[in-house]
Order: sequence, then structure tokens, then C-alpha cells
Amino acid sequence: MGFKVRGYTREVPQEKVRDYSLFAIATEGTEREPDYFRLFDGIDRIKVDIIEPETSDDEDASEKRKASSPSKVLEKVKAYITENQLSADDGDSLWCVIDVDRWPQEQIEELHAFCAQKDNWHLVISNPCIEIWLLYHTRADLSDLGIQTAKDAKQALDRIEKGGYYYIKYLPLMLDAIENAQQADSNPDGYMPKLLQTKVYQLGRALYERMGKVRFEKFVASLPSIEKEILKQ
Repeated sequence: MGFKVRGYTREVPQEKVRDYSLFAIATEGTEREPDYFRLFDGIDRIKVDIIEPETSDDEDASEKRKASSPSKVLEKVKAYITENQLSADDGDSLWCVIDVDRWPQEQIEELHAFCAQKDNWHLVISNPCIEIWLLYHTRADLSDLGIQTAKDAKQALDRIEKGGYYYIKYLPLMLDAIENAQQADSNPDGYMPKLLQTKVYQLGRALYERMGKVRFEKFVASLPSIEKEILKQ
């Protein structure tokens, strides 16, 4: 598979041009998913664009929730695709990361039907929410956590992590999360996970395979310095 050479202009020396694959990641959440996946941007061979829901501080909880619905994610994705070219032959991919939560099934099915149009467009769902993916970073079995709702999953994550979840701490454990979530997936060929299951490991696996073992290890080793820069901001 060839990979597109991006960013080349006559003013850019050829030796400074690098090949990379674009991972366009549309998220329902505005914090945990973007924070987690954004740090992969800039790793050699990878470019990450986060497509986030548009919300403002003056919106109430109900309006913010509507802005992150699967139908709104689909709107943002369509606008992004109109402005950008995503080619499977060039290693580019689109990933829609959503929760089951309390969304109407027809909205989820509409988003799935859209993503099914192209081999390089993917829908990865967590049931009931993204915290299931995060919990698999430190646990292989979630059955004893009493999770039935998104609130339960969030509370379980907070109980396990003293001081609360912190993405810098979890990123080095991504390979464990991939293995644990994949083993727990009772229907790997389907798009809808059962309760306490998630498909986000498919995105994690795609990122890892594009990086390779050596680049991933270098990325993990660089996290302390990245953390220092984040704390300065």
C-alpha cells in the first residue's frame, strides 16, 4: 500500500516531506476521546484530525447533549468529508467514536449505514459509553463492577483511579486495552457491542499497526515530556 506525501510545496525541501496516514476521528465526547487520541497526532507516519461536536459554555446540558448525538456526529463528518479527501489507497481512514448510552437506535443505524459505504470509514461504539474502553486498560473482566448505565461506568472508573482518570497514565496501557476489549467482544464481526463491550479497540489497533512496535515504544517514552509541556499551558 502506498501512502500519500502530504504538505509538499515548492518551498518545502523534499527531505523534510514525510509520508503519513490521516486518521480523522469524529467524537461524541468533547474531553476524554479527544484528549486520548489527539496525542497520536504528529507521530511519524500518522496525522490525527479530531472532529468534535460544537458546543458553547452558555448551553445547558440538554443542548450540549443534542450537539453530540449520532445525527450531529454524522453532520460534522459529512462536512469534513466535503472539505477533505480520504483515500483508502493512501492509508487514510475515518473513525466515528460514539456511545450507546440513551441514543435512539435509528440514529445509530443511520451513522452505521453511512460508514458502511467505504472500507476506510469505521463506526466504533462503546456500550454504554467510552469509559468501557478506558476500564479495559487496567482490567480484563468488567463483570464485577455492577455497570448497567453510563453513570455506573463513570463511577466505576473514578473508583478504580484515585484522583480520577488521566489519559497520560492510560496511553501506555493501550495494548492491554486492545487485547482485553478484543477478548471480551462476543461479536467481532458486528458493529453493535453488547453491554460492557466496546469496538474502540479496532481504532487502537489500527493506530498501533500504523506506528509499529518501535514507534509506539518511543511514543510511550515521550509521554513524560509531553505531560510537562501540557502542564505549562
